[in-house]
Amino acid sequence: MPRWKLKEHKPYGGVIGVKTAAQQTAAEIYKVRDDYRRFNQKFNMIWQPNWKEEHKNHGDLQRLTSGIKRVQEQRPGFSTLDWAFLSGAEANFQGSGFPINLANQRGNSWSPVGLGLPDGLARWEPEEAEAARLIKKMALYFGADLTGICKLDRRWVYSHYFNPRTNEGYPIYFSDEAPGYESVTKPGFMEDGTAVIPGSMKYAIVFLHEMDYDGMRTAPTMTQMATTHFMYSKIAFTAVSVAEFIRGLGYNAIPSANCTALNVPLAIDAGLGQLGRHAKLISPVFGPRCRISKVITDLPLAVDRPIDFGVAAFCESCKLCAESCPVQAIPYDGPDYEPTGDFSHSKVCQWQVKHDRCRIYWAKKGTNCGLCINRCPYNRVMGFRHRALTSLAALLPVLNKWQLRLAQPGYLEPAEFWRKLIK
Repeated sequence: MPRWKLKEHKPYGGVIGVKTAAQQTAAEIYKVRDDYRRFNQKFNMIWQPNWKEEHKNHGDLQRLTSGIKRVQEQRPGFSTLDWAFLSGAEANFQGSGFPINLANQRGNSWSPVGLGLPDGLARWEPEEAEAARLIKKMALYFGADLTGICKLDRRWVYSHYFNPRTNEGYPIYFSDEAPGYESVTKPGFMEDGTAVIPGSMKYAIVFLHEMDYDGMRTAPTMTQMATTHFMYSKIAFTAVSVAEFIRGLGYNAIPSANCTALNVPLAIDAGLGQLGRHAKLISPVFGPRCRISKVITDLPLAVDRPIDFGVAAFCESCKLCAESCPVQAIPYDGPDYEPTGDFSHSKVCQWQVKHDRCRIYWAKKGTNCGLCINRCPYNRVMGFRHRALTSLAALLPVLNKWQLRLAQPGYLEPAEFWRKLIK
């Protein structure tokens, strides 16, 4: 029987103690101030090496060069096998032209890549609950591991998207908030580069993609980076397929990995997890071991609600990710409003990670690290032990410090990863 006809995933994986947050949105959980302004993608650390002098040696090219050098030296985790693994893992998003950080480019076009809805065919008009059930089943069929739906909080949409050809940011407007764009009914770019999203696109469908447990345990190596990049290849298939399915129903859809809007707050609003000290989403099913993508649409959908399973209290007690970070990018103290650089929001109360230190380390090491994900006690294979310990954190936070001793994932030698894979 096809996967999409099977019973849907239990959204919390059998974890006890998960509860819906009392009508709280991510903005309320983050205590976003009234004078908050949307973030400009140009200042994301992915793009700062393109235009900022102090980070010009910390980009993807430098990271790749460092990785190749280690492969040439055949260091552990940078073997010929690992290079082949990375090449195969990222083949789909590279070959399909799906740029994970660029809006409305090639594979993640904001316009139909197929026929859309043919002329003369009436669009589908379902009840919101029926539409949500169908979209979640189709997302599962197209490769998502978990799916949630939320109203699109425009505060999490970038104020500007970044264009690496000009090294400039161009504004993103909604048609009902910027004079002159009221008649726009299809998302796209104007002649001057301005991006316009119809005001009717009020929903975000958010997908989680589980990363391999053993692959992530090899961090920080090329084995681990290949594990991560394989998820982007899955995203390139899932997000585009769901978006095109929605277009075939007669609605607009914007597929996105790391572009257009921020992933973590949308995933929180969609009931898929909570924010961790390491600035990653923590899911009750996968912990932080997942990548996020989404589709923004005007298809009316029943929405999910944010959840609470004790992550904030647990992260206050636990500092394992901070202790494991080789460049001390993760804070030991609590959430606050003061960003540590222009790469983070102001006016948002969160754990303030020094993302610039991460990027410098990546370029030097030749990988995208992943140590904080591996070290996180929520990073466990789904099973009785995972459900029991995650449920304890939700139900009895007084035991958090005790259970930390039982819940520390260990490092896996890359050679052992390959031995287990091919035995």
